[in-house]
Amino acid sequence: MKEITVICVSYKRYKNIPVLIHSFLAQTLQNFKLLVLHDGYDAEMEIILQDFRNNYPDIFDYRFSDIRFNDYGHSLRDIGIGMLDTEYVLITNDDNYYCPKFLEYMFMPVHAESSPPDIVLCDMIHSHNNPGGRPQGPYNLFKTSPGRLSIDIGCFIARSELAKKAGFRDKTHDGDATYFEDLISAAVTPRIIKIDHVLFVHN
Repeated sequence: MKEITVICVSYKRYKNIPVLIHSFLAQTLQNFKLLVLHDGYDAEMEIILQDFRNNYPDIFDYRFSDIRFNDYGHSLRDIGIGMLDTEYVLITNDDNYYCPKFLEYMFMPVHAESSPPDIVLCDMIHSHNNPGGRPQGPYNLFKTSPGRLSIDIGCFIARSELAKKAGFRDKTHDGDATYFEDLISAAVTPRIIKIDHVLFVHN
């Protein structure tokens, strides 16, 4: 049973997107479907994505938007949220990748709790300097917490019901943080669980 939809926004990262896709094909828990949303049509990207869809039709699909939004992927994310039919959603970008046990760890509290959490987040690593304004170099531990400058959209899963209520009203650079805050506001009494493992690499 598919419990989560992974929405990946993309734009012409031909070498990166296969890494992201393979990081999910290698997951120890295969409870997902992966949807790539590309910002406008691109023939080279279609060749890459069509090959994955041919080989993994039960878990992989893609769409090209009719126009290029060029708004940090937020409009594409809104489109993807509108297509959700799984209990949970993960939103990510095409240059990120995940540890093979990402979904296994993230769904442990979902499967263990009588009342499933609204949000589950993990720690991460950034490949660039000073992530979130922190004075640290690349590939260092980034401890996450529910707040601006301490979280990234790719390091948490959320209940799709809340994602549909929240949407992406903020199309600016800080739209990710606004989305997270809107998820919290959409929950009556938000239940957030933190997984103390580094499971995600942000590029």
